Amino acid sequence: MDRAISPRRSEQLPRNGKDSRQDADVIDVSFESNIREWTAGMVAFERQQLPFATAKALTDVARLDVKPEIERRIEVVFDKPTDFTKRGVAYRPANKSMLVSKVFIMDAQERYLKIEEHGGLRVPAKRALAIPAGQKLNSYGNLPRGTVQRLLARKDTFSGRVNGKGGIWQRTRKGLKLLIAWRDEATYSPRFGFNETARSSAELHIHRRFDAAFSQALASAR
Repeated sequence: MDRAISPRRSEQLPRNGKDSRQDADVIDVSFESNIREWTAGMVAFERQQLPFATAKALTDVARLDVKPEIERRIEVVFDKPTDFTKRGVAYRPANKSMLVSKVFIMDAQERYLKIEEHGGLRVPAKRALAIPAGQKLNSYGNLPRGTVQRLLARKDTFSGRVNGKGGIWQRTRKGLKLLIAWRDEATYSPRFGFNETARSSAELHIHRRFDAAFSQALASAR
């Protein structure tokens, strides 16, 4: 998944990005400039500063706006995300010869986050998935952290297979009650929102980032 955004220097900056590549196996967003659309009406002195200003603006958008917004999104969407997950957001700066900046999820974290972005069928490599059966979920539809351990610590529960169905069971006066089912696979719906969050953040901030970078470039060159 890759999103390219062509920022312009004036109020004519487009509100929508354009897809440069669609790939369901990756989580990344690139921001690139169409510098030829910026040069109309500029004098030679201004054109000389344009590559530096463009590279700085694209880098600042990725580093100061999009990356922090994705990190905040992780805190909101996922219940108590680990530090490892939160450290998975990275960026690649632009430079004068390569006017593209990029925000992406690093490989190790992408292996388990991409299904949260794209949805699909998840088959665990080692152990079964915990599927809630009547348990209280948090606001994002997940089991609260520590639920499995808390249930197994009770004296009236056990983990095992009953009538061919594996899970955590509770002994009640009316018989056994399934609390959590163990499944070999589960279907996930998209919920991360990486692509949309990154695109919206870039479009929101690119105007002021370029204006500031271009003003700085002109001032330092005089």
